[in-house]
Amino acid sequence: MTLSWVAVNANTGQMIADLPNLTISGMFGCTMMRYETQTVALPLDRAPENWRNATRPGAVFIVCLDDDGATPLWGGMVLTRDTQHTGPVELTLATPEAYLDRRYVGDRNYTAGAQNLIVKELIEAYVKTGALNGIPVRVQVVGSNGVARARQFKDVEDKTVYSVLGDLAGVIGGPEWTMGWENVNNLITPVFYVGDRIGRSAPAGLQPAARFYLPGSVTAAKLSESYTSQLGANRVLAVSSGVDDARPQSSFKSNTTDLRPTFEYRWTPSTSITETSTLDAHADRALSAMKDGGIGLELTANRQEAPRLGRDWFIGDDIGFDLVGPAWPDGVYGVGRAVGWRMDADNIRPLIDLTSIGGI
Repeated sequence: MTLSWVAVNANTGQMIADLPNLTISGMFGCTMMRYETQTVALPLDRAPENWRNATRPGAVFIVCLDDDGATPLWGGMVLTRDTQHTGPVELTLATPEAYLDRRYVGDRNYTAGAQNLIVKELIEAYVKTGALNGIPVRVQVVGSNGVARARQFKDVEDKTVYSVLGDLAGVIGGPEWTMGWENVNNLITPVFYVGDRIGRSAPAGLQPAARFYLPGSVTAAKLSESYTSQLGANRVLAVSSGVDDARPQSSFKSNTTDLRPTFEYRWTPSTSITETSTLDAHADRALSAMKDGGIGLELTANRQEAPRLGRDWFIGDDIGFDLVGPAWPDGVYGVGRAVGWRMDADNIRPLIDLTSIGGI
């Protein structure tokens, strides 16, 4: 199984060059609702003649194509290019979510807008081609338009689209989003997905479509449980900016059934929030995510034998696992949610979150 790499114009999606000799440092991948960076190298002695145009920072996406040579799996915009008198061209890439942190939101007032349509309108107004010469991204709402939200954004607050999306997603029931790729009429362009939930949940009473087994396609597995200051808390408070002792804040949200001593967490989800109800929603979301600490399962599987990314499972899907090893003689099995993935030519590594499913 082989992967291939191409350079495409960030303005149009047109292919500029094949990059068959590009090499990548370690695994590459993506995670829901955040951007990832990656370093790659292009040997000059085997680079195409137009390699300068094909690696121009801020103007090009480097895209990985699946084994069929046509289906885009991953892409990153060239942010830096280092050339030396000898050796390969070294590039730093960032997934297209990073572009959202380079575009700013102007004056917008939503009194009762459906949350997923708010996100769609922000992307189309400030990110998409035509929005001050943005990128050719298509926005797809997954499922319903979502619940009504009242939100106001001001140009003078200097908030990027990326930070605003974090604010919107940070409340209970807030929108989820991620970015992928598509190839339509030989134009390779990003797709922005937004919905109350990205990905498929396992059908009631049934197992998810994709399952990973050890022994089987899984070659390595690691279960991580953490109650660090960023992952675990059973008493939380969300605050906004204020003057002196006067500041908007939520009520304290506590997990009263926890047998642990009290672990507190305070943070500012956004400096522009003035409504206590919005801060309460952020605090509820944080408590739900942190009350049991962080639980994650990292699997590495043979890409040829494992359930196929983009066919059997997608980012956001529930996936199953059944693992037996020296640390788990009775087995570890259950269902988790694939909130991201890493891969190389030989291996696939779904990043499985067990917190939202309830653990193992």
